[in-house]
Amino acid sequence: MLPLLEISKSLISNQHLFTDTFFKSYPLRPSPQDLTLPDGRCRNYQFPTYFDKVQFSAGVFLCDYEQAANHMPNSNTKPVSALGKRAMVVVASYQYRNIHQMKGYNEVLVMIPVVNKEVNKGVNIPLLPPLIPGYPGAGYHVVALPMTSLENMLRGQQFWGLPKALHEVVIDASESSCVTHIKSEGELDFVLRIPIHGKTKKTNQKNRVFSIKDNNQIQFKTHFKGVSQNTTNWNVLIRPKKVAKDVRCLELGDSPLAETLKTLKINPVPFQTRYCNDLKSCLFLPD
Repeated sequence: MLPLLEISKSLISNQHLFTDTFFKSYPLRPSPQDLTLPDGRCRNYQFPTYFDKVQFSAGVFLCDYEQAANHMPNSNTKPVSALGKRAMVVVASYQYRNIHQMKGYNEVLVMIPVVNKEVNKGVNIPLLPPLIPGYPGAGYHVVALPMTSLENMLRGQQFWGLPKALHEVVIDASESSCVTHIKSEGELDFVLRIPIHGKTKKTNQKNRVFSIKDNNQIQFKTHFKGVSQNTTNWNVLIRPKKVAKDVRCLELGDSPLAETLKTLKINPVPFQTRYCNDLKSCLFLPD
C-alpha cells in the first residue's frame, strides 16, 4: 500500500462495525485534545480507537543488548535482557482493515521490550517481563514505525509522541506465510516474512508502550484479542551457532531506516513468530 495523503473532510461513521463485547467493554469518550490537520482544521476523535479484523504478523528477534540500550529514551528505561548479552526486538506488521472513524491502513512497529528500573527497583529478569501479565514496569519502546496513512501519522505524533513516518508498506499473505515489504522513496527498508503455521493459541493481552511527548516520558495501554499461530525456536536462545542455516525472517535493505536497524545487530532467525488473521484491538490515550 502506498502512503495515503488524502484526509477525509469528516470522520467516517462506522460504529455499527464494532458491536463485539470486546469493544463494548471500553465505552467511547471524546478526546480532551484535538488533532491539528495540515490545513489548520481541528478534529476530535473518540477513544479508545477500535480496530477489527486486523491481519497481524510478528517476529521476536534477538539483538545486541548494548546497541538496544543506546536506543533507550532515558536512563530509567532498560531493555529486557536475554542470554548472552542480548536483548529482544519485536517487528510487528499490521493490516488494519476496520478502524473506528477512519480508513484502513498498514503499519509496522519495530519495538524493544523494556522495563522501568524505578518501578521494578532495578531488577531485570531475562525474558520474563513481556511474558508475565502485569509485570511491574514492563512495556515496549518504539524504535521505528513506518506506515501508510498521513492522518494516522499525525495522530501518532500529536497524541502519543510516536515516531510514525510515511512509507510504502505492502502486505501479502499466502497459505504458508505473510510477507511485508517496507520501502521509502523506492528504496528497500526491510522485508518481514512470518510463517502461517504453528501452535494455535488464544490471546487476550494488555501491553504498555513508553514514549516521549513534549520532552516527558509518557505511557499508554493497548489491548488485543485473537487466535494466533505461534512458533518458538529455542535454539536461537540457547544454541545460536546452530541456527545459521535456519529460515531467516528479516531482511534489511540499504535505506536510512535499514541502516538504523543494522546498528542493533539483529539475528534474522526469530526466537518466536506469531500470526493472526482476525485480531481485535483497542488503543488508548496516554495515562
